Amino acid sequence: MHDRPTAVELVNAVRQYLESELLPTLTDARLKFQTLIAANVLSIAERELQAEDDDLAAELVEYFVLLKLDHRDYLSTDLRAAARAVNELLCERIRSGAYDDPVRFQSLVPVLRKFVERKLQVANPRYLASVRG
Repeated sequence: MHDRPTAVELVNAVRQYLESELLPTLTDARLKFQTLIAANVLSIAERELQAEDDDLAAELVEYFVLLKLDHRDYLSTDLRAAARAVNELLCERIRSGAYDDPVRFQSLVPVLRKFVERKLQVANPRYLASVRG
């Protein structure tokens, strides 16, 4: 465990500096645009860092249910590695035709939708809000 400032706090501090201190002083449109892009990238990284462990844990639970896996097989694996391994297993099953049956496919759709929504919540929450209604 690292001391403060945390990674989230560091990313937030740099983003705030770019947005409130640097950006208002820039007159070159190209540099202003690039600074906005950098601030947006830092916003994405900040949201990802804040949500990562909870999102990975929730994703694993959904994978275990969907794929009928025993979670005990993944207890010694860190969250990121376990999620990657189970995601690869799901991809293999999809490619092999395990979800070609319409009933099985319908069981897959809501789970994949949750995964995509979680990713959009980090990458582009405004877009997600716009498509939700």
